Amino acid sequence: MTAFRRILHPTDFSRASAPALRRAVALARACRAPLVLLHVMTPPSPFIGEGTPPSSYADLLILARRSAKRRLAAALARARRERVRAQAVFAEGLPADEILRAARRTRADLIVMGTHGRSGVSRVFMGSVAERVVRESRCPVLTVRAHGR
Repeated sequence: MTAFRRILHPTDFSRASAPALRRAVALARACRAPLVLLHVMTPPSPFIGEGTPPSSYADLLILARRSAKRRLAAALARARRERVRAQAVFAEGLPADEILRAARRTRADLIVMGTHGRSGVSRVFMGSVAERVVRESRCPVLTVRAHGR
């Protein structure tokens, strides 16, 4: 097995992310590599419920950030319980862009990410963050499918 020096695991906390986190932790432990956990929050649209006061939108953003950071801290604690050197990074923006940027910035030599395994029309309408990361990444990407697919 290739010894990876730094592993990036982007997570959206979905069902598809859990198996990918387990795989990333196992690889980091086996390679004695640091693990970077990344969550990219896409800010909610300001057009949610036209007429929403700006203060309500600001409150929504604060709650979304707080929730995401709490979940990211829980994933970090899980990785550290497995005796993996890990750090958490929180970003906001378009997920694929931020994942690719984080991979370059952290000098990751492997990205381990979950995929929902969508195909056909659902992929066309939903897009595929994993597909874009695989296409544009400068380092290898290991995609882990959600269970039951």
